[in-house]
Amino acid sequence: MIKPKKDTLSAAEALRLDSRENKLRFMMESAKILSTKVDFRTWLLQKAKLTVPSLADWCAIDVLIEGNGLERIAVIHKDQKMTDYLFEFEKRFPTTEKNSSDLYTAIRTGNAQFVPVVTDETIRQGARSPEHLEAMQRLGLKSLMIIPICARGKTLGALSLGYAESGRVYTQSAFEFFQEFCNDLGVILDNGRLSEEITKRDKAKDLFLASLSHELRNPLAPIKSSLELLKLRETTTDVREELDNIEYQFDHLTKLLGDLLDVTRFTQAKIEIVPHTVELRKLVERSLKASDALLRTSDITLHFTYPSTPLQVWADDTRLEQAFTNLMSNAVKFTPQGGSIWVDLSKEEEYAIIKIRDNGEGIHPEDLPNIFEIYYQGRDSTNASGLGIGLALVRKIVELHKGFIVATSEGRNKGSEFTVKLPLTEVLSFASKPGAQGNESMTQRVLVVDDNVRAADSLVKLLNKLGCHAEALYSGAEILAHTALSKFDVIILDIGMPHMDGYTVIHTLLARGVQIPVIALTGYGLSEDKVKALEAGFTTHLTKPIGIKELREAFKEFVPMIPTSRILR
Repeated sequence: MIKPKKDTLSAAEALRLDSRENKLRFMMESAKILSTKVDFRTWLLQKAKLTVPSLADWCAIDVLIEGNGLERIAVIHKDQKMTDYLFEFEKRFPTTEKNSSDLYTAIRTGNAQFVPVVTDETIRQGARSPEHLEAMQRLGLKSLMIIPICARGKTLGALSLGYAESGRVYTQSAFEFFQEFCNDLGVILDNGRLSEEITKRDKAKDLFLASLSHELRNPLAPIKSSLELLKLRETTTDVREELDNIEYQFDHLTKLLGDLLDVTRFTQAKIEIVPHTVELRKLVERSLKASDALLRTSDITLHFTYPSTPLQVWADDTRLEQAFTNLMSNAVKFTPQGGSIWVDLSKEEEYAIIKIRDNGEGIHPEDLPNIFEIYYQGRDSTNASGLGIGLALVRKIVELHKGFIVATSEGRNKGSEFTVKLPLTEVLSFASKPGAQGNESMTQRVLVVDDNVRAADSLVKLLNKLGCHAEALYSGAEILAHTALSKFDVIILDIGMPHMDGYTVIHTLLARGVQIPVIALTGYGLSEDKVKALEAGFTTHLTKPIGIKELREAFKEFVPMIPTSRILR
């Protein structure tokens, strides 16, 4: 019969080394540790503590690390002074492959080292020097086991157990028991290593995506500025249509780039929404307008129906518009030339219902259950393109708004329908209408600082075309050497510059007492990048590429408009 659990084992129980009850109690306590701890080093340390004093006078766990070295995870002794001595012993006589033959032999071969009785001769044979011999004799070893910790056919480390001052010795039964126990440790260590590797690769992926975004956004920035300049010129209808098509494809490319970063934020739950009351019809209309150019090019007819009464939802208009624009882009992409798309907005009980239907390719019945899975591509679509993450992002956005989305289709070439269901709200919000740009003249004096000369010059041309008085510099050193910064109303500063980045520049400017609004302009667009920029002292953060809309909004919000009557010199 098993006795009731105690916080610690009594001395009598500790002496019953080979009793089934003692070992069972040990394994039960060991199993509890796995269910309550997270980090594998903590698991191993806590399991090592269970062995002392009931099953060992001291215990150590070493694991293999890169370069064939060892990391000592745990050293446990019932006497704290001896624990300290064991750490001191390790410092004085470090474990290496050359001078710790028993430990490395066990790890290298996978064969346990079992010495039931440690004699004085055994200690002398293992000593490296007179000092080492004296230190080992102080340990007072009487019985020793070094058992490999293995998983999936590989040795990952070793468990060392010893009896010393208690005078006890290990039996074959105890040796076999701890061999089984090391199988448990092997699973923990292997899973922990895999988890660490996954985390490491995940961080590397995030870094790669952020770097990729930055490198791709840099060449996109001057393209966007040049495109905006062309749109401001008087052109023929044919040229205007071509510019509209180029702009649509450019925005689509920018969106794909944003999706790459969004998918990381969504999967790691790092994205937040900033909701306010949104009138759904106006938001949907803006999403439909984004597809105007492609609808005309493809000769697709759009049918939009909506109720006479407003439908208000509590939403982040930017994110929700992103979701609807994504659904519309999908509908246009899979609808043939001359086809039709129907967008229907209605109310059903306490929910707003948005249906987007087309008479295009449709969805294969076997694809429907997976259509919202990330990276999923339809099996036989004739128009498959993109990254396979758009619909996954749409679902995440809808779910963040406490809504639902479903896809239906009668099969191939019978069209498809996406239905979004969002809860209505009675909350009133007086936030400014999103997307309002205004046409007022921009007359600020602007200094653009970017090491990408083409990007800086293109942005200066665009700003000057809009009525600003803009100049360009091409390094952090140049702006810090500038003697007349006070003549500018705003500074647009690139962050990722060589030799002296934007953070160094902003810190120096603030230290000098410069109070001009400074806008961070960068290819790094993750939410944490924006937070970092604001914490560094930037007035706001813009992600490349930027156009007239982004410039107007930034200047309007953070830089007071200067009267147009002021004469620029």
